[in-house]
Amino acid sequence: MTDQHASGSAAGRAADRAAGSATGAHRDADPMGEWGLRPATLEDVEAIAHAELELFPDESWTVFQLAEEVAHPDRRYVLAADGVDAQGRLLGYAGIMIAGDLADLHTIGTLREGLGIGRALLTWCEQQARAAGATSMLLEVREDNARARRFYTAAGYREIDRRRGYYRIRGRGIDALVMQRTVAA
Repeated sequence: MTDQHASGSAAGRAADRAAGSATGAHRDADPMGEWGLRPATLEDVEAIAHAELELFPDESWTVFQLAEEVAHPDRRYVLAADGVDAQGRLLGYAGIMIAGDLADLHTIGTLREGLGIGRALLTWCEQQARAAGATSMLLEVREDNARARRFYTAAGYREIDRRRGYYRIRGRGIDALVMQRTVAA
C-alpha cells in the first residue's frame, strides 16, 4: 500500500516490541520469501528518506526530520524488511506519536504491494499505542487517495473531520480526512 503521510501535526506533520528483533516473519507467495518487522533506528533513517522520495515526492520528509522523529521518546517507528531477521532491503515503514491516551499515525508507506506489509505496519503501530496507554489513534489521509481510504476503513477507522485544502500539492489544495479508531484492549 502506498499511502501518504497520515498526519499533519506540528510535532511531525503532517506491547509486542521485541527489543531490536523482528516482531514476526511472514511467508507469502512472493519470490522474496520472508520478511519481518523491527523497530526503526537512526541507522535506518537514510533508507527511509530514500523511500520517502520515491513514495511521496511532493511531501517527503528529510533525513533530518526523520532522525528527529525516530530519536524522539514519544515516537515509535517500525520498518518492514526482507529476511526473517528483517535486516534486508526496506519494504515499508510507519511511525506514530504518543500523546497520553491518543496516538497519531504520522506516516506509513510500503514499497511492495499485496504482501500484507501495510496491515502489519498498522497493527504494530496500534499495538505500540496500546502499550503506551493510548485508547485511540488518529490519522490524516489525502481525500484523493482512495486506496488508502479503503485500507483504513477496512481496518476500522472512520472519518471524524475534514481539513479543507490542507495538503498543497503543486499549487492545488487537497482536503485531509481525519480518521480515528479505538485501539484500547
